Amino acid sequence: MKKKQIIFLCGLPRAGNTLLGSIINENKKIKATPNSIILEILYQLNELKDFPVFQNFPDSKSLNNVNKMVFDNYYKEWKADVILDRGPWGTPYNLKVLKQVIPKPKFVILLRPLIECLASFAKLQNDNGFNTKEDIREYIDELMGEEGMMGKSILSIKNLCKEKEDYKIFYYDDLVEDTDNFLKNLSSFIGFKINNYNRLKQFNVNNTYYQDTMKNLHRIRVKKIQRQTYDINDYLPEDIIEKYSGYKII
Repeated sequence: MKKKQIIFLCGLPRAGNTLLGSIINENKKIKATPNSIILEILYQLNELKDFPVFQNFPDSKSLNNVNKMVFDNYYKEWKADVILDRGPWGTPYNLKVLKQVIPKPKFVILLRPLIECLASFAKLQNDNGFNTKEDIREYIDELMGEEGMMGKSILSIKNLCKEKEDYKIFYYDDLVEDTDNFLKNLSSFIGFKINNYNRLKQFNVNNTYYQDTMKNLHRIRVKKIQRQTYDINDYLPEDIIEKYSGYKII
């Protein structure tokens, strides 16, 4: 069986990851994942080293062999030659564990101005009925925390740049404003041609879809790719806008 090429998508949340994945998944030989569960699988496998039964007989080589087969086994039934696996793979811990399995990984970084990402999350909260300023402040604090979705993604991207890994940065604006050129540049970086969509669908792989409890979290517009414009002042408190406007990730 031909070994699949795994490339890692480390985009900011709300920066077009789901849209990009939906486009990619219209291609036959390349697939993009949802938020990857393999991060958790590798973490749990490595946690076994703290178990008394392992410490009593610390056969690290055999356990590491299991780790090395995780990607092959998980994606065994996926009909693709290339997998774009999405997650905060660049955090110090995740990167260390990953490079024990794939010594020279390649990373796609998808960026959008942080304040726009936060406003998008705030709009989601508003759409789901949580719209007081205090609700939004608490939510943004949670997102930006060390274990928060946004905080962890920022750490991942910063660490990939710091460690000078094999990465290329792409931008949300280019994805929605010049999709063909965006895909051409992405194809060049990963070494595999990605075609633009003929008929865009909601994100799915192997006929499996997101089961979101938050309305519109991973829902995309399927008729036309375009930037959704809205005033961030309608969704974010002034102190949050002041704190994160102009925030430099790289």
